Amino acid sequence: MPFLKNLNIAAEEAPNQQSPFDKAKSSLLSNLTHQLASAKAMVAGEAYFVTKMQTVEENGVNVRKPVKRPIRHWYWRDSTGAVRIAVRVSNKRIELAKGMTDIVVGNDKELPAVIKQVIDAVNAGELDKVIEDAVKARKTLKKAS
Repeated sequence: MPFLKNLNIAAEEAPNQQSPFDKAKSSLLSNLTHQLASAKAMVAGEAYFVTKMQTVEENGVNVRKPVKRPIRHWYWRDSTGAVRIAVRVSNKRIELAKGMTDIVVGNDKELPAVIKQVIDAVNAGELDKVIEDAVKARKTLKKAS
């Protein structure tokens, strides 16, 4: 026991866990970053892929390999030919204004700048209330199931 008296002993620390709001916000920022990269690639006439690790079987042995996968775009062309984008939290469109979920961009070349503005708005906390509402709505859906 004389050895333990010289040590600084503390109670077990709980793992650092993010709140559901923080998870949703960081996930939104990550997804917006992918949308921005995809939009820049679209303007440049290139394809954008995300590299994910996938387990594949080779010669009877499971091996983890990087696999390139496309992302699901949050932007599209409407009936007039203008580009629109919808921001998603927990894979649901969020209302940016009462009853309005889409941002009308117009030209392809303007899309990266619009996505960058949305990223700046999320970082500034302008969408915190909307993200929080989306997280609460998801919790009530899970409880009802």
